[in-house]
Amino acid sequence: MNLQQTVENLDFYCVDYARRIVDNLRAKERLSGDDISHSVSKFLNILHVNGLYAYLLYVLWKRYNGTPAERKIAAKLDTMLVGEPGEHSLLRLEAIGLPLEKAEDTIAAGRELARDLPNLFLAKELLTRTLTYVRLHARGVA
Repeated sequence: MNLQQTVENLDFYCVDYARRIVDNLRAKERLSGDDISHSVSKFLNILHVNGLYAYLLYVLWKRYNGTPAERKIAAKLDTMLVGEPGEHSLLRLEAIGLPLEKAEDTIAAGRELARDLPNLFLAKELLTRTLTYVRLHARGVA
């Protein structure tokens, strides 16, 4: 199996998680597509400019200190993309293969990913793709 084929297969998970995130935020949390798209653009910017660990810190900060909409979005992103042990979050999926079994929370997951450059790059790529798909999907249903 070549690397390109692996990336294409993992992209399926990014698409699936993006759809589930937007569907949940719109139906359960009653947020507009514009609210979702706007907040996710900020998260993507932090990820691109400052890196994965800064993104994780920003998500946690917004989860507890943002506007009501930002809190809901950050909580959903944190739970579905990073999560805690035993949760079926994107980065903890067995098919993804990242070593996060011992990471008890988002910060521990960030520290664990920082130990290995290929894992760090893979996690950043998966989050970038998923957040991009969330933003575009939210705009499409706005």
